[in-house]
Amino acid sequence: MIRYFAMLTRLPQVAPEVFHDHWRHPHATYGSLIPGIRTYVQAHQIHSDLLDADQATHEAISVIEFDSVAEARGLVGERQYYDWILPDEPLFMDKSKIENFATEEEVLVARPRPQDGASYGDAQWYHLDRSVTIQLLQFVRLDGNADWAGSDDADLGRRIGALRHVRNHPSSEFHGDNPSFLGARQLWWPTRTAFEDGVAADPEAFTELVGRGGHSLTVLVQSERFVR
Repeated sequence: MIRYFAMLTRLPQVAPEVFHDHWRHPHATYGSLIPGIRTYVQAHQIHSDLLDADQATHEAISVIEFDSVAEARGLVGERQYYDWILPDEPLFMDKSKIENFATEEEVLVARPRPQDGASYGDAQWYHLDRSVTIQLLQFVRLDGNADWAGSDDADLGRRIGALRHVRNHPSSEFHGDNPSFLGARQLWWPTRTAFEDGVAADPEAFTELVGRGGHSLTVLVQSERFVR
């Protein structure tokens, strides 16, 4: 399985609300019909005072799952992509600033468990059952910290209330010896309030976890699921 991230930048002449809504429809509607896509999530950037100015580098991130590198590479050859996605992109995004990252996933915490102290409500939550979740996404730049993945990452994520925690490593089959990033991290909360409460409960854990990446792009997003 390949988790593919495409980081998008709004054209300056396009208003933010128009950008995000156009991405939802018709763009996502076109994209959801492309064969070979297992899951398709749109991550819409939310400003957070906890993060630096780089958080607005990309206001939108596509998160797509493919069965294989061949499927990921074959996306641009699909008729649906060529006829509808490709001509739509320059209408609202700056294609010169797109960043892509193909990864293999390492799941640290799949979902909350009562035996780990999860409440009844949290234990019923599962990201694939929700059309909207809140995520913190971090992409470690090539000049970031090579030791960004720590042995106690899962514990730090739990301390800030994250219900799911995944690390993403570069796909050598896709990128060869030239990955776009050293790695990525994904954390999930059910709501923005849950994120803010979790971080407020243990700000030291948040600072430690986010700081491990060194030079990174770290973004709070509202993730909207179009293809399960």
